[in-house]
Amino acid sequence: MNHADREKTCLPLLEITPGFASLPEEGLRYLAAGCFQRTASRGQVLCERGQPLDGFHLLLRGRVKLSLLSAEGAERVLDIVLPGRTFGESAAFLARPCALHAEALMDSRLLFVDLKRVRSAIERWPEVAHLMLALVAERAQRLIADVEACCLHSAAQRVAAMLLRDAQSDPDEPDRATLELPAAKIVVASSLNLSAETFSRELHGLARRGLIEIERRRIRIPSLEQLRRLGGLEGAEIPAAESNAQTSLALA
Repeated sequence: MNHADREKTCLPLLEITPGFASLPEEGLRYLAAGCFQRTASRGQVLCERGQPLDGFHLLLRGRVKLSLLSAEGAERVLDIVLPGRTFGESAAFLARPCALHAEALMDSRLLFVDLKRVRSAIERWPEVAHLMLALVAERAQRLIADVEACCLHSAAQRVAAMLLRDAQSDPDEPDRATLELPAAKIVVASSLNLSAETFSRELHGLARRGLIEIERRRIRIPSLEQLRRLGGLEGAEIPAAESNAQTSLALA
């Protein structure tokens, strides 16, 4: 596929992706010409630890698990990537092997963004540099929040913080919210550095206190303020959930 075909195919996808959509049209077209689409089935490995990268991925649809694997096969999930987010950009920019294992948790659709195009675009459009800095800074902030949670927060606080981070507020009643667990409980639990049993116990503990209502993987929060207060998270810095409704609608 030549650059013109790539631009025609990938530009509409970048135009509806938060962050990329704010770039100048000419710069966005230039980046789109260096992208290509890829699909991944559930369980497919997208990147292995130690693999060199000449670009990074933008998730359009699905879920991707980022984890560390030990030589014995033990796994620690570091992040669950949702639509609209990127991964692999740090290793690509540093020209270092990928430090993480990336695996699709469900059938997914992605864009691969070529690093050479990005570097060239940075020289021509400052907005592209600002976007790349924002992507890397956001990941650093998430890692800091994860370290804080693992070192300073109880299991209940970690679960409550995850719910608050991923919850989508009701437009008519802003204090009410809903969310769907982004992956199986064992994967979500690992991302919080908890066992699946502890994660499930803490979820049901919050439900018994009336702070959440559980219906399989769908969770309703009657009061975000009450969950924050009774979860002991008043004053805690909790990253907001990414908004991917526009992307999801366009790709449905």
